[in-house]
Amino acid sequence: MKPENTKANRVINTFTGHWEKKILPQIARALPRFVVPDHLTILGVISALAIFIGYILTRFSIYWIWLSNFGLIIHWFADSLDGTLARVRHIERENYGYFVDHICDAVTVFMVCVGLGLSPLMDLRVALYLAVAYLMLNVYAHIAAYSEKIFKLSYGKFGPTEVRIVLFIINIVVIFWNPVVFYLFGHPLTAMDVAGIIVATTFMVIFAIASIKDAIKLDREDRAKWNE
Repeated sequence: MKPENTKANRVINTFTGHWEKKILPQIARALPRFVVPDHLTILGVISALAIFIGYILTRFSIYWIWLSNFGLIIHWFADSLDGTLARVRHIERENYGYFVDHICDAVTVFMVCVGLGLSPLMDLRVALYLAVAYLMLNVYAHIAAYSEKIFKLSYGKFGPTEVRIVLFIINIVVIFWNPVVFYLFGHPLTAMDVAGIIVATTFMVIFAIASIKDAIKLDREDRAKWNE
């Protein structure tokens, strides 16, 4: 879910953000009354499981990756709409929604990355590096929400939806092209391995830079209080 956080201002500025702000409330209002936010949350977890299973089944046929792509679409629908539906119907549960949302996010990251790592598409070590890097950014976002009262849901123009779109496109590309690019210490690295390393390293760099900048800023603010 994406509930309003009363303790921190939500900051999201992505390529798809403007479009989602318009279309998601419309979809939420069109849903049958018997559909409630918890149904969508459960659907999100099930779709994450579909992504996981789809990746693993690529051991038998690369075309099982379409199951993972289907899971990505359903996950966007469910994850984007559960909180929106609660707000549209004025049935928000801020603490519950915040808690369950981010627990489910962590489970989804685990399923996607481990699924990739257990598939022939990506080395498990690269997949776990990607999972750790993404979760470290999540940790940073929650710490910043507490210390700076700013809850960052995007970095640059990229947020969760953009990550799904990129992964969806990569999944299609690897059906036709995922060669071994080079060997590292005798271990073959595919194009998807290289992409995973680049993305994970980018996440780590963003985490490091943002953490250092915020630490310096908070130190100055706290020191300024000494003279008040």
